[in-house]
Amino acid sequence: MKSTELTLVGLEGYQTAPISSIIQTCPLLTELEYFSQNSLGVEGVEFLCSVLPSLPNLASLSIGYKETCATVAEKLSEALLKCAAIQNLTLSGHVINDPAAHIVTRMLPRLRSVNLSHCTWTATGGLMLVKALGQCVNLEELCLDSVALYEDSRVCLAQTLRNIHSIRRLKLNKVATATGPPGINSVLDLLAAMEGLTQIEEIQLEGWRMADRGAEWLTRLIPIWTELRKISLSKNLISDQSGDKLLEALRSCSHLAELLLSSNSLGDLTAARMALVLPSLTHLTVLDISDNSIGCEGSVSLAKAIMYTKSLTKINLTSVGTSELCAIAANLAHCPLIQDVGLGWNNCGDEVALELARVMPLCQKMTRIDLESNSVSVVGVEALVTALQSCPALQLIRLWRNKVSSSEAQKFSLRDRRLNFSSNLM
Repeated sequence: MKSTELTLVGLEGYQTAPISSIIQTCPLLTELEYFSQNSLGVEGVEFLCSVLPSLPNLASLSIGYKETCATVAEKLSEALLKCAAIQNLTLSGHVINDPAAHIVTRMLPRLRSVNLSHCTWTATGGLMLVKALGQCVNLEELCLDSVALYEDSRVCLAQTLRNIHSIRRLKLNKVATATGPPGINSVLDLLAAMEGLTQIEEIQLEGWRMADRGAEWLTRLIPIWTELRKISLSKNLISDQSGDKLLEALRSCSHLAELLLSSNSLGDLTAARMALVLPSLTHLTVLDISDNSIGCEGSVSLAKAIMYTKSLTKINLTSVGTSELCAIAANLAHCPLIQDVGLGWNNCGDEVALELARVMPLCQKMTRIDLESNSVSVVGVEALVTALQSCPALQLIRLWRNKVSSSEAQKFSLRDRRLNFSSNLM
């Protein structure tokens, strides 16, 4: 076996023995990923503990499980200490007891990438781990998605962010305190600690509920983050006024490729600013402003912005706030790389479907359109069916919950299986 990368998904206990013998014959393996929706279990732990010592060149290890047994992480951590070459570690979904946390802290300082998303630990264990992160002088990526930080750990994390300036990718989505979402003072403290992250390329802070005071801090920080490629601020209670200021601050991020602002309170003011700022973000590939409060005027502004986003591959305007999306649909013709278009839950009518049908043949890389829960009738669907004949790359058009009867939907589906009228994706 000559490959230097191996991914194992959903491996059952009886399969571990033959896989183990194969892995032990490839000492040059540098990357190992081991994922499942189930518990790792005794056999899984024994399998990993048996193969890890035979991989002297293993630099990247990912173990993602829905684990409930605390001793699993403890046994794994003991085996990991023997893997001196590991620089990138993902332990997602594990229960890390205090003995396991103590062992993991011994290897953290040498790592460049740490992912402990969806892990659970005690206040003592969490503090040990976060303190050890402060010793990771070469840390480039940190992911603590959906973990609970006790107050001491939160303060320690802020200090870690102040001291380590090498971080390029920071993912702190849905980070909570022991009692729920972080309070505004905790949010502001963590944001203030990020001022020195001048090399940051990706930052994800979904679900912080930072509101305007947090957004104000971000407008000060963003101009410093000139290397930023991706920013996710979904579910943060950001108002239209704050959104306007955030977009203006993003002018400094000329490398920005992904802008995710869903589930806030953005409106026409933010959309108008997008029309002015997005044309300067020539690398933008993904834009998500779904579940906001954009009006008719804002829709016109977005349409203007889209005309100049030549690199755009995905746009999500699900439940964006208005059904007036014709101009946006029309201007997708200016996006030659567009692949994925989300316009669901907007009460759009046939006029939007007809506009999409007109531009579809011009967007030959388009693979998916979501029009679910709108007001498209057989007139609009007929136009889409006709246009599909000129779109071999298009794989799916979602049309669930529109003004099409079950019998009509069945007829359309027989004509082209790429039309999906079901609530389930096929």
